Amino acid sequence: MKLSVALCTFNGQAFLERQLNSILNQTRKIDEIIVCDDSSSDLTVSILNKYASNYPDIFKIFVNDQNLNVSKNFEKAMILCHGDYIFLADQDDLWKTDKVAKILKVFEQNPTAEGVFSNADLIDDNDNLLTPELTLWDTVRFLEKESQKPIDLFKLLVIKGNYVTGATLCVKKEVLDFCVPFKIIDKIFLHDEWLAFVLSHRKALFYSTEKLISYRIHSSQQIGVGRVKNNPEKFKKEVARSLNMLFGITAPKRFNDYKVLAKNHKYQYEKYNKLFEGDKEMRKLTAEALLPLYLEADSKMKKANILLYMLRKWNNKIKRKN
Repeated sequence: MKLSVALCTFNGQAFLERQLNSILNQTRKIDEIIVCDDSSSDLTVSILNKYASNYPDIFKIFVNDQNLNVSKNFEKAMILCHGDYIFLADQDDLWKTDKVAKILKVFEQNPTAEGVFSNADLIDDNDNLLTPELTLWDTVRFLEKESQKPIDLFKLLVIKGNYVTGATLCVKKEVLDFCVPFKIIDKIFLHDEWLAFVLSHRKALFYSTEKLISYRIHSSQQIGVGRVKNNPEKFKKEVARSLNMLFGITAPKRFNDYKVLAKNHKYQYEKYNKLFEGDKEMRKLTAEALLPLYLEADSKMKKANILLYMLRKWNNKIKRKN
């Protein structure tokens, strides 16, 4: 069994060496590390070349002539991998020393698994834990502990949106046979959501509840963790209630509840409509899941408060004109 890492870099000199060392320091050793650099202008390529010189049997460095952007760069890196299992890696995180071994164990325990993702700690620029109560899954609203089991991962993805962070994902090599080329929408639907969509639809997506990497939140990075960090327990309760409403476990009570549901269902419906333009079968599949939910939420929002409903419609109309 051969193990590969698909690592994508772009101007990553600040944290790259720490990440590479964490990958090399695994209890279950990696056989090859395929790096696709997306035309970096800093010292990233020099750092990579140093590691390639020190570990010539492991590292293979490819520098793009032009910028591919993150999703297509990962597609390229994964295609270049020769391993039976491909671990996706970002340039600025840190892997726990037993990450590879524990992910492989999930595959071993679940013979139908084609992809496995995990939870993660959140760290700052100096490798310090942001807060013990906060994990990556909290920020992407994958409340595994609070969710009813077994979790329908495909239904959750279609109705709620993505919860799989590519930096925690490992897939079998044969996944590329039916996932490439990646279907993406720039900044809206990326490679990790595409892989999660396909694998969960095949009922081949599994997960480890352990925090197997430390996911870095840069000081300059814009990510919605402020409110979560300040009061994580309150945030989890709010998200759990929202998810329960999405799945019909908790009944919505207020106008704003129906507004949140309608907005979510409409966004997801329009996203998949765009993603699967020209694919009638997949558009029908996602529309059948989302359109009735949107129409029901919109109707009940109108009944809850006709005045606010009309005001919202009028505001949306003005925004579209502008």
